[in-house]
Amino acid sequence: MPDRKVIGTGVSVAAKKPPKHATIKAVQKLKMKPNRYILDGLRWNRDVYRVRSGGTLHVVNDAPDEGPHTFTIVKKRDLPKTIKQALDCKICNTLLAAHGADPNVEGPPKFQYLENGVGQDTPSDVDRPGDSGVTGEGKKGESIDLHVTAKPGKTLYFMCIIHDWMQAKVIVGKK
Repeated sequence: MPDRKVIGTGVSVAAKKPPKHATIKAVQKLKMKPNRYILDGLRWNRDVYRVRSGGTLHVVNDAPDEGPHTFTIVKKRDLPKTIKQALDCKICNTLLAAHGADPNVEGPPKFQYLENGVGQDTPSDVDRPGDSGVTGEGKKGESIDLHVTAKPGKTLYFMCIIHDWMQAKVIVGKK
């Protein structure tokens, strides 16, 4: 009986690079059951986004009837998980104040962006908690673009600090 040799194919599967750009959309779907509830489906259009380090996040307001939205990086432990936490979101209050938002006045905040929790007029580099941007309000499709400088392999948790149940994460990949 002749010797049998197992020959490998030599084919390796390369890991797919994450995209250079990711689009994050605020969307909404309402549902009502009379005498029972109104379900407000205001949310990000996905739970997980992938983007390369050095890439761009394009944050779009497709739910303008609810006002502006923020893309705000927070620590995972700061994400509200209960109604009580959502009704008194400490990190939201802190970062809204850093944006210069006055809770008693309708209108845009003093600063459209935060870099590490400090207000500024130019887009922040996205790499750590406290980085934030506010979309425009009033028109569908208003958007902001944010440059991702986080290192590959980092997971960034984000939320809208105006609508704090809107939560998702960005997984940063290699360039």
